[in-house]
Amino acid sequence: GQSQILPYVLGINSKSNYKFTIVSFEKKHNYKLQKEETQKLLKENFIDWKPLHYTKTPPIISTLYDVIRMFFSISFINKNYKINLIHSRSYIASLVALKYVKKIPFIFDMRGFYADERLDGKIWNKKNYIHKVIYDYFKKKESKFLQKSSHTISLTKAAKKEIESMNLLSLSEITVIPCCTDENLFNINNIKNIKSSLGLTKTDFVISYVGSIGTWYMLDEMLSFFKKLKKRQHNAKFLFITKDSQEFIYNRASINNIDLNCLIIKPAPREEI
Repeated sequence: GQSQILPYVLGINSKSNYKFTIVSFEKKHNYKLQKEETQKLLKENFIDWKPLHYTKTPPIISTLYDVIRMFFSISFINKNYKINLIHSRSYIASLVALKYVKKIPFIFDMRGFYADERLDGKIWNKKNYIHKVIYDYFKKKESKFLQKSSHTISLTKAAKKEIESMNLLSLSEITVIPCCTDENLFNINNIKNIKSSLGLTKTDFVISYVGSIGTWYMLDEMLSFFKKLKKRQHNAKFLFITKDSQEFIYNRASINNIDLNCLIIKPAPREEI
């Protein structure tokens, strides 16, 4: 949430009288690293935070467990503060929001088409009976989210057009909010110092990737591109800024016959990216 939730909430919070409570699921390692810093920031801005530990295994059961915990967390907050509006980020959170829709309106921030993305990323396979059942379940819920929410947020105009082609009986109003960046934070002035700290020289031709690795993020295609680039730019280096496994990236690079000395893989908190 450092890049995709907090900037928006802090921005709205600074210009309005809304009272925010954030319910989030945190991976234990990241939570341990950033807990104190995040708590301090939110406390200074009078924003409540209810972090819950994210569970990944066993599949399906762990997700159901998280949904149940989210439901009870929202119930507790509503009992104590009376919620006026729920902003649900993606489909899992919207399962909970849908339970309250008769009492509390919600914004369906759909991100992408969750079930279809999981097929594209080969996380689910429709030839697997259980995966097909889960896929069909989320596609039915998707229609309900789009019809029952007070408002839908889409990342792209193309996705909005796709939704409108579904011919649903009723459809909540859709606003397209593309991914944005904070130009106060991400500026070019710090590049020289950063290149030096990474062991890069002025003559190195650097391409970079920021974010998660795996599923639909096309790592092999990026490495294939870099291999071709290297033939034209002998001084090319590939910088990965990610918290994901370095070993996985090195392994894929080896399979693609790429010199591992040309790769730099580093994690970074948002303020250092």
